[in-house]
Amino acid sequence: MDFRRIEVIFLIVFFSLDIFLFLSFRNSQQLVSSSSTNTSTVAEMKKRNISFGSLDTKSGYAYYLGSQPDNSLAQNISKLRNQEVQYDEDSHKITSNLNSTIAVTAADRKETMDKFIKRDMNVLFGKDYKYSPQLSTTSQMVYVLTRSLGEVYDKTAQLDFTIEDGRVVGYTQTYINSTIILHERQAVKSEKDVITNLYANSEIPNNSKIAYANLAYTKLLEAKDSTIYIPVWFVTIKNKDSKVSSIKKINAFTGNIIKSSTTNGDNYSAQ
Repeated sequence: MDFRRIEVIFLIVFFSLDIFLFLSFRNSQQLVSSSSTNTSTVAEMKKRNISFGSLDTKSGYAYYLGSQPDNSLAQNISKLRNQEVQYDEDSHKITSNLNSTIAVTAADRKETMDKFIKRDMNVLFGKDYKYSPQLSTTSQMVYVLTRSLGEVYDKTAQLDFTIEDGRVVGYTQTYINSTIILHERQAVKSEKDVITNLYANSEIPNNSKIAYANLAYTKLLEAKDSTIYIPVWFVTIKNKDSKVSSIKKINAFTGNIIKSSTTNGDNYSAQ
């Protein structure tokens, strides 16, 4: 692979991205917080029966990442056994129907499928994926791609198992073999900043629970046949009465709420 050519392409893309981000930053609502404000907000949240664990105050760092279309799945698809497989060249996605379905329960499904994906004859590059309870449902188990810089919560790098009547019947898979850093690292908002800002902006209702708060990379935009990823906080809020959950997304660089959140995270690209 010509990495020099890729770098040149991403430099061009990144100049376009700078303009996009500047306009977004200028026009978006900025979330301002301080240490004292956060402290009082946490106390107020508790009074309103909003439950959460210990909130991390560390800000940390992250990057803009880039990738190009990857043919790794197509090149290795012949390794798969005991399943009917289709490959979509446009989306670079595998769709598989298992010849022998797999019995799972709520208690053992993670252990069962963790073992299943470790064999290349079952799932390609399975060791590169990690189970995500935050994105999963009773009828779907979601595994996200893991990289040295963090996890990727995006449809371009995901393994989804379908469960019907207590049995795993098949899966879809997308994959990116490598990413490159497009810009020097930047500070990201802390978990505490994100949660308190969500509450201050009326995004967390009373009598609810913060079930998950995870930082991961997701797609920002596509340009010149390349994909740019940014760090985003994924916060799952569960209503204590209805038990309904929703995922809120927050740009980890700016702290801005991304207004495309959907229940169960069916669509969580940061576009």
